[in-house]
Parts: sequence; structure tokens; C-alpha cells
Amino acid sequence: MSDEQKGMPLITRRSMIAGGLLLGAAGIANSRRPDEPFKMLPEAEPRLNPLFPWKIADWEYQTSSGLVLPPPDQLSDRLYNAIITRYYASPTNLPVMMLVAYNGVQDGMLQVHRPEVCYPAAGYQIEHDRFIPLDAGGGVEVPGHYLAARSTSRHEQMIYWTRIGNDFPVRWWQQHWSVAKENLKGRVPDGVLIRFSTAAPDDETAIRTLRRFIGPLFRQLSPKARRLLFGEAGAPAPRG
Repeated sequence: MSDEQKGMPLITRRSMIAGGLLLGAAGIANSRRPDEPFKMLPEAEPRLNPLFPWKIADWEYQTSSGLVLPPPDQLSDRLYNAIITRYYASPTNLPVMMLVAYNGVQDGMLQVHRPEVCYPAAGYQIEHDRFIPLDAGGGVEVPGHYLAARSTSRHEQMIYWTRIGNDFPVRWWQQHWSVAKENLKGRVPDGVLIRFSTAAPDDETAIRTLRRFIGPLFRQLSPKARRLLFGEAGAPAPRG
């Protein structure tokens, strides 16, 4: 190992190794030309609204506006082919905003916009960042990613996760590896980003509020909705 390599930060070396492995896997995957859709929602134009309740515990749906969204560019159009945004209000709890963005486009280049990208693009600064495991029931645990973001006029705290195929990638390279793994099987996976956010005075209050909302929501989900959010572990595949 050269002196230059010895002085290289460990995280950088790991990133380079991961990147090299991804490039190799991507090359093999592309040579196989994956063409079998691997989607949790079979519809060509999925409708997300019917999958989610309008009332969750003592929160009720109020509007679909007021959420931070990815920049309205052509890339965003490619990323998602179904998006719902909801603002839920409660007489006893802080409001909660929900975003579900689904990608079923079968082009083999599936990506997901993470809040770490779209919030800074909207003028926010990320202040806190950590992972919070979420019990989805049925033996499924989701790696919830907690972020606190602040702009000059507004602050938000959020928990989100992404699913690609049956994986819950938490890093950029894991996201690409999830796609490559399915491509190696000859399949093109779908993907979804699920985000819940609120505006609380501190992290503890925000996490407590979001957990109070997410828990009852999970218990109300149909098998089809669970499959969308959690993959095949969430619900068995429909027959026929």
C-alpha cells in the first residue's frame, strides 16, 4: 500500500471500494438486459390515494398542499410516476405531513430523491440526522431515517425510508446495489419513498408525534398498502 493510500480516510477508501463493486455489478447487470418487472403494485398507472386512510388516530386529512417537494425538473418526472401529499391536522397533536412517491417506471435506472437532497435544494439546512427503527408489524422492521431541517422561515422534522425491491437502502451506494442485485436476476425493481414530517419545538417532541401517527397508520394498512411500503415481507403476493 502506498503512502498516499495509507493516508486516505477510511470512509473514502470504503466509498471507492463500494463504487468499484457497483460499477462491476452494473456492467454485468446491463449485459444481462433485465426486462422482467418486479413491482409491488401491478397496475400500469397505480393509484395511491385509495391505499391510505383519511383519518389516522385523531388526525384527519385537511389538504394536499404545503409540503416540501423535489425540484420540478425533468429528472423528477422520471423518478416518480405516482405521488401523493397529505396534510393531517389533530385537535390534540401537532399536524403531520405525509408524502409517498412511487416509481414503477421500467427503465432499469430507478432512483429515489432523498430529503437530504430536496430539502437543501429548497433552501433548508440539515441540522440533525440519525436512524430510528420502526416496527411495522409481522416481523418487519423499517430503518427510519430521522432528519431535522431548518430554513429562514420554517423548520421541519421528519422520518422517512425508501424501499427498492425488497430492500430498505439507507445510503446512496446501497440504493444502487439494490437495483444491481435485481438486475442480476433479470428483474427491474420498483421503488418508493415514504416521508412523514412535522414542525415541533424540539427533536423529542417531533419523534414522539411522528411515532404516534405512524404506529396507528401501520395498523390500518391493507395488505396491498403494506406490500407497497414494505415489499414482499409486508404482505404475501396476490395469487392469479
